[in-house]
Amino acid sequence: MKPILITLLIFFSFRSIAQQQPNTDLSKNSIYAELLGNGGIYSINYDRLFQVSKGIKVAPRIGFATYQNVIIVPLEANILLSESTTSKNFFETGLGVTLIKPLVGASVSTLTVNGYQYVSNNEVVNTPFIIRAGFRHQKPTGGFMYRTGFLLFTGKETLLTIGIGLGYTF
Repeated sequence: MKPILITLLIFFSFRSIAQQQPNTDLSKNSIYAELLGNGGIYSINYDRLFQVSKGIKVAPRIGFATYQNVIIVPLEANILLSESTTSKNFFETGLGVTLIKPLVGASVSTLTVNGYQYVSNNEVVNTPFIIRAGFRHQKPTGGFMYRTGFLLFTGKETLLTIGIGLGYTF
């Protein structure tokens, strides 16, 4: 009788532990196009969510765009705040930079991205920090996602713009 009781006790304890584990099948990858964001007129972006705690996720992002023989690479680290691990609506805030590299033969010495002027001598341009604050909708199960936010460019000049992103989470 004692071995049966011990076996049942172990079985039910494993079962209760298994029920407490978070769902690891959540969609964490997003690909999206952002208009008027840190990439200028447009950028194609990828980010991945990392769960930090119940209502906090971190989302590093990299993007790519080209404009007037210039490569534009927005980099960003965002924090998403929500009420729970299964929320689909987030307050999104973060810091980023936009790297700009003229291609060989580019005649652009000054490039304006969302009103902010980048000056280069055919080298990678030093860029300002960009502060983001906005809203993000992303279902934990994946599918359509969108985000919008205010972007504050800080450097020699200060400029406030808005970015709008549409994409897919998987």
